[in-house]
Amino acid sequence: MYGIFRECWVDLKRYGGLGNGSIWIIVWLLLLISSIYLIVKESDVRKKIIFGVMPLVVVAGFLFPITKKLFVKVAGIDNANTYYRVLWIIPMYVTIAYAFTKLIASLNSTVKKRTAVGVAAVVIIITGSCVYANEHVYMAENIYHLPQNVIDICDKIKPTEDEGIVRAVFSPELVYFVRQYDPNILMPFGRDYVDHDYYTGVFKVMKEEEIETQELLYYTRVDLDRYIILPADKKLDEDITMYDAKLVGTIDGYNIFEDILISENREEERDDYVNARMNVYGE
Repeated sequence: MYGIFRECWVDLKRYGGLGNGSIWIIVWLLLLISSIYLIVKESDVRKKIIFGVMPLVVVAGFLFPITKKLFVKVAGIDNANTYYRVLWIIPMYVTIAYAFTKLIASLNSTVKKRTAVGVAAVVIIITGSCVYANEHVYMAENIYHLPQNVIDICDKIKPTEDEGIVRAVFSPELVYFVRQYDPNILMPFGRDYVDHDYYTGVFKVMKEEEIETQELLYYTRVDLDRYIILPADKKLDEDITMYDAKLVGTIDGYNIFEDILISENREEERDDYVNARMNVYGE
């Protein structure tokens, strides 16, 4: 149970911004203080429950190991990687903003109000970041506000109605946008792996300056990835088309390879390929 609690605690820190050092502590402290303040000061019962009581109950329940075990069981999933999404139901920033606004409005001095606004501004600056400094923020290319090359690639490989879903491995810089456009395209790693450099075999291979072709195919075939999207200038030690993969298109500098062992349901050949290389690449 303690191990599960530690996992929940790490998820809580990440949700608060663990990548920015100790900022996560400030964010959660602000929520805690705001919720307690609203429980005490808010006269509207509905607002008191939504902004005061509910956030504290959700956080306490999230950290309780039994809650995670029930979540995994009821959701019917093999792992608990999506458990952190329970925290999405907390109106975190609305609660903090509302508490600050209510506090400032309750002050009876202009000087105090201006001081409180100044403190709030400093807190926002410290705990936030300039969105326009993000490398993924640029002039919109289409109505989706997503890179056009990602849309074109997704349209090229999107599954039919009969297929339902398709699995594909994308070059790391593209994974941020794929499922925003088409949730029916599944990937072996997503933005969390890229942002936090989590380990998984296929991601490790995709990051290498020169890819070992058979190692890449080992991992993608274990994951049943039908498509492999690589930059056209990416170096591979062997021609990938020599191993039952075919080039089906090139879009804006990205080659799209289709694994015909997956697309043609040649399961026995796929299994033979994976088993023959398990001792070399298996984990």
